[in-house]
Amino acid sequence: MNFKTTFLLLIGLTLWLSNSVYSQPTKKIDLKKYKRIDEPARDEVSGIVKDFRYEDVYWVHGDSGTKNRIYAVNEKGEMLPDKDSKGLEIVGIKNKDWEDIAIDNDGNILIADVGNNCSCRSDQTIIRVKSPNTTSKSNNDPEVFKITYEKPEGFLYRFLNYSMDVEAVFWKDGSLFVLTKRFRGRETKLFRLDTLTVDKVNEFKLVQKVDFDDEVTAADYAFGKLAVLTYKSLWIFPENDTDDFFDGDVMHFEFEADQVESVAFIDSQTVVIVEENGEMYRVQL
Repeated sequence: MNFKTTFLLLIGLTLWLSNSVYSQPTKKIDLKKYKRIDEPARDEVSGIVKDFRYEDVYWVHGDSGTKNRIYAVNEKGEMLPDKDSKGLEIVGIKNKDWEDIAIDNDGNILIADVGNNCSCRSDQTIIRVKSPNTTSKSNNDPEVFKITYEKPEGFLYRFLNYSMDVEAVFWKDGSLFVLTKRFRGRETKLFRLDTLTVDKVNEFKLVQKVDFDDEVTAADYAFGKLAVLTYKSLWIFPENDTDDFFDGDVMHFEFEADQVESVAFIDSQTVVIVEENGEMYRVQL
């Protein structure tokens, strides 16, 4: 191997490492379920978020084929306000493929109707439910925001459908972020949206690219930390002084599970992971 070839390989390796999180140490953990979310909220659970306005309230939802409802549960997965609750109906909205959920600074719930395994959807939306409470049975004034994603530069992209496959959303510092599930192999893209406007198509702007060990299925931001969930691991990224979301003293937990699709912070040192069938697991950081 000549000097030029060796040099180019080293450059390529350096660039790959700078755009991945694989160099972080891994801690293997044994996920042990402590509860299963009560019916009807455990039907194909696809998102969970803690409602900071209350002591022990989390909102969960199902994905495509399930009802147009979000459900309030506590940390034990029990229905709120009581066991007879049927959830909060989002009136006039169809659950095409709700994939994750977030909460903004005002306590509004943001539902991401962005499931797109076929990479063919042109009707992805964010649904905003204004400050829901656990006793309401329906919400009659949801806001629906059409979304799209910033295209790469280049002539061909003008004519291509550039619809991302997304299953992870989170709210941070007044902006909504999404992480693509998978794009061109292991690469995941982080996009950001600063404003939501009803009467236009809202474009998510590309922030950065990063490689994960598997498909990204959920995310949550709280307590100055970003949690990213894949089918086989949990990543915790702390706040740092750079523009790189995935830099700093990263924590990586690897596990075996069936189909984990939801993640939320319980507190600064504890995360809850939920499988699609509603099984709940706690991870101590």
